[in-house]
Amino acid sequence: MADPGLSRIIATGATATVAVLALIHLPVPTETPPPRTTPSANTADTTELTRLARSYLQQRADMLTTARPTVEAASGRLRTTPAMATRARSELAALVKKGLRYEGIDIGYTKARVDVQATSVDVTGRMATLRLTGHTRLYFALTPQEVEDGSPECEESSLPRTMTFARGADGTWLLSSDRVDEADGPLPTTEVDDARFDPAA
Repeated sequence: MADPGLSRIIATGATATVAVLALIHLPVPTETPPPRTTPSANTADTTELTRLARSYLQQRADMLTTARPTVEAASGRLRTTPAMATRARSELAALVKKGLRYEGIDIGYTKARVDVQATSVDVTGRMATLRLTGHTRLYFALTPQEVEDGSPECEESSLPRTMTFARGADGTWLLSSDRVDEADGPLPTTEVDDARFDPAA
């Protein structure tokens, strides 16, 4: 005859195991909610606007690195309105000067990585507004041993911003403006601080 106490222990253990297995297979909660969109902001628009924003911010960050392209090449990769193209070219040139200045005091960056988290997308007719947070990593020129010894591998920053886009004659989106939403304290390295940095210097 089976021991009733032993049966209870086995049953309890089996129940606990099932509960643990159930927890293991629960879907992991998504930390980043999907961007809020208007009814006219379809998935294709949201994807394209986010891609253009990331490409623009990545190009800016690349100008600070030792692997930077020329301003002409970088400008040619951007999808902007004519007015925004003028501003973008000026800022790309300023970021090159900034990167070279940092290299002169041994704070050079070898590469950059930019990720974009869109928080809202609003489309009205041929205009669109994308609110996002750009997350940037600028990697220092360090040896593996220096990183192992505790030196920070990269400089990280996150900055909320709003970008607007206009639909071009061919139907594609073009970046028309870019504005930093919060600038409490010093701006990250990837920004051109007009009050403290003179691109002509």
